[in-house]
Amino acid sequence: MTDTAIVAVAVAALGGLLAGRAWTRALRKGPRGADAFRTSPHFSQGLNYLAAGQPELAITELNKVAREDEDAVEVRQVLSHLLREAGQVERAIQLHQSLLARPDLTRSERAYTLAGLGTDFRKAGFLDRAARVYEEALATDPNNIHALAGQQKLHEEQRQWRDAFDVRARLARLRKADDGLVLGHLQAEMGFAAARAGQLAAAETCFKSALALDPRVFPAHLGLADLFIEAEPARAAAILEDAIKVAPERAYLAFGRLVDAYARSGEPNRFEALCDRLIRDRPLEWRARLALARHLRSAGRLEEALGLLLRAVEANPQVLVVHLEAWRALRAMSPVGPATERYIATAEEAVFYRDPHVCTTCRYRADDMLWRCPHCHEWDTFVEERISPSPDAR
Repeated sequence: MTDTAIVAVAVAALGGLLAGRAWTRALRKGPRGADAFRTSPHFSQGLNYLAAGQPELAITELNKVAREDEDAVEVRQVLSHLLREAGQVERAIQLHQSLLARPDLTRSERAYTLAGLGTDFRKAGFLDRAARVYEEALATDPNNIHALAGQQKLHEEQRQWRDAFDVRARLARLRKADDGLVLGHLQAEMGFAAARAGQLAAAETCFKSALALDPRVFPAHLGLADLFIEAEPARAAAILEDAIKVAPERAYLAFGRLVDAYARSGEPNRFEALCDRLIRDRPLEWRARLALARHLRSAGRLEEALGLLLRAVEANPQVLVVHLEAWRALRAMSPVGPATERYIATAEEAVFYRDPHVCTTCRYRADDMLWRCPHCHEWDTFVEERISPSPDAR
C-alpha cells in the first residue's frame, strides 16, 4: 500500500476511535485520566508525521506513547492499523492480542479490537482464523461496522458473492447509506458465477437485479447481453446501447460485443453510426475513433481510418495503441522499407503501458478496467487516466 493510503487508513481509524471515546472515557479510571496521551509530545509528533505522509516515523512516535501510557488503548488501536498496512502484520497481531488480554476493555472496544485482529489474519492469509474472529466480534457487538466490513471483504476474497451481498446489505442498513452500486456489482458477480455454472435463468435474474439496484453497474449490462447475443442479437445490441447511454465513458468495453451483435442481426453499419455519435458527443474520445478505424480498415477504407487515427493521436498523443493502429494503416496503404517494418513489428510485440487505468481510492494502476480493486478491494473505483492534450488539440 502506498504511504498516502496508509495515512488515509490510519487517520480514519484515529478519527473514529477518538470520536467514540467521549462516551467511554468515564468507564476507565487511571491516575492520569483516560485521555492523558493527548498531552504527550510524541502523540502530537506522531499525528504530524501521519499528516506529512511519513508512516514509519509515526509508528515510532506512537510506540513511545503506548509505552508511556497503558490506558492509551486508542493509540494502540491506531498503531496496529499502521503496522498492518505497513506490512508488519505479525506485530499488528501481537498488539491486538495484547489488547484483548486487558480485562477493562468496554464491549465496543473489544469488538473493534477483534475486528482489527480479524483483518490482521485476513491480510496474513489465515482466512479460517479471520472468519472465526469476525464472528466473535459480531457476537460481542452485532452492529460492529468494522467487523461487518472485514467479513464482507473476506467473503469477496473467497468469491462467496451471496454472503458478501448479504453482509453489505446489512452494512447499508446500519449506515443508512445508498450502497446500490456496490450491491449491484455483487449481484453481477453472482450472475457471472451462475452463467459459468450453466444456470442461465438465475444469471439473468441476477443481472437484472444488479441493474435495478444501479443502472451504472456496467458488467451487468455486459453479462446480460452475453446471454442473448447468439439467439437474440438485436436484444443484446439494445442492452449494450442502453449501457452506453448510462456510462458513455465505458462504451469501449461493449464495442467487441456490439460489432458481433450488429453483424449477427444483419446490420453491421450500425456500429459506424454508433461510433460517429460517440465521437460527436465526446470530441476527445479516442477509443471510439480507434474502434471505428479498425472497422474501416477491415472494410478497406484506409484513408478514412487513417484520418480518424491522426485525430485521435492529436487529442491523446500518450496512447501508444493508437500509434500502432496508425502504423498498421500506413503499412496497408503503401509498402514500407525493411527498417521501418522491423521497427513497427518490434513496437507491436513490446510490452508497453498502453491503457492506463487508476483506482481513485488507492491509486493502484492496471492495464485493464477492473471492477474491484485488487489492492484496496473497493468497487467501481477505476477510471481511465488521461493526460490533457495540448491546447491546439482541443
